[in-house]
Amino acid sequence: MDIEIVEFYTMERNDEKQILKGSLHVYLPEIDADLRGVMVRKRKDSWFFGLPTLFGIDTDTGKKVKFPVFAFVSREKTDELKKLIREKGKGYILKNTLSEPQ
Repeated sequence: MDIEIVEFYTMERNDEKQILKGSLHVYLPEIDADLRGVMVRKRKDSWFFGLPTLFGIDTDTGKKVKFPVFAFVSREKTDELKKLIREKGKGYILKNTLSEPQ
């Protein structure tokens, strides 16, 4: 699978505390699709990348549930996508966002 990082959008940045929050725009050329809203959170050396999700109410339990906005039918393919987003996203952010002063 191939992906391209199109852009990172900063929502919060504090270089003193080493905190960064934002979202990625990812292009999936094999299926000609844009994936927007990939959440990114960084605190010191810890990174989190999360695929876009929404919340709803389970009609049986009445409890709030979280579900992905986008996923492949194949769990392995979704896991591969998440791995690539972490690898390429981190590199992109380090090069294009964190190399610039705040």
